[in-house]
Amino acid sequence: MLKFLALATIFALSAVVVAGCGIFDPKKSGGPPPILPPEYEIPFNPTVVLTNLGKAYSARDSVGYKVIYDSSYVGTSMDLGDPPGTTPISLTYDNEVEHIANLARTHTISSVLFDLGPLSSWDRLPSSDPSHPEWAVIQISGSSVRIEITDGINIYTTTGANEFLEFMFKPTTPAAVSPTDTLWNIVKWTETREADPGP
Repeated sequence: MLKFLALATIFALSAVVVAGCGIFDPKKSGGPPPILPPEYEIPFNPTVVLTNLGKAYSARDSVGYKVIYDSSYVGTSMDLGDPPGTTPISLTYDNEVEHIANLARTHTISSVLFDLGPLSSWDRLPSSDPSHPEWAVIQISGSSVRIEITDGINIYTTTGANEFLEFMFKPTTPAAVSPTDTLWNIVKWTETREADPGP
């Protein structure tokens, strides 16, 4: 079963697409003009970081996407319905960078949507990591989230009412460009899928 927002799974899909499309030999002329990257807000708080994440992913902007993550970033996807002892999926900063680069290079992809739902569905919390009290947390119910990739005639969509997402943010100070003297980026991400209820 496809785990909601397990970017490793979508990454595997995009890697297959890349392997079969001859994208390493792009056309020298013709085709649509390049898409300009979106305008990003200064990431002066975690909410802005997630807003920028949605913009960067939807635009397949590898430059804008990379700066959203801390270099020590680790993402984890786990399914509570998996058999005991199952290893969760893990993602690193390099995995995220490679994933978005593959999406950007795949010319058959005409659109990408990355929607984390309305701000009212985001729950801002203090750090849950005693060793990093300076971190911040935003929890989001997966029922609010939708990822959609249109690749040729195929549309790949992932949503999930049984998903629970937790993003952890690391502050960087001082930062004169920030109105709060602090910049934030994503240092951890956890996706937890509840076990399917029995019959």
